[in-house]
Amino acid sequence: MSRKTKLAATSVAALAAAATVAVPATPAMAWTAGPVTANLSGTMTINAGVAATCTSSTLGGTIATNGALSITSASVGGCGVTVTPQALPWSGSLSGGVATLSGFRMSAIGCSYGGSLTGSYSGADNLPVTVTFTNQTVNKVSGLFCPSSATITATYVFS
Repeated sequence: MSRKTKLAATSVAALAAAATVAVPATPAMAWTAGPVTANLSGTMTINAGVAATCTSSTLGGTIATNGALSITSASVGGCGVTVTPQALPWSGSLSGGVATLSGFRMSAIGCSYGGSLTGSYSGADNLPVTVTFTNQTVNKVSGLFCPSSATITATYVFS
């Protein structure tokens, strides 16, 4: 092998090795773990035969790097009746554009409704994101003379 051929082969091998080292694997998208607050954007509609429109709501808790949520505090106001979040903490997740809340439960005028909410979120896999739950059905958990289910529509900004 000539000196030029050896030099060319060595140079190609060195460039290939450098390129292999210089191109690291791309890590999976991850959320920044820590506290999270979600504020109602617009209004929340709770419809159990008669629609109630709420003007304020805040959720608080934590998010993990995999998007797992733990909601440990919740408040709702401006509904015309007292609405009380119950059975905290609620669990959930933000993953692949899908938002979920499990263990969701609220009561008003002697009726309690609960279940899971599934919606969507817009924004990157990092906060803030806007989460929208549209016409999510929750079933009656307790109460006399209460409709068997209610629907929830709300948009929150998680930050």
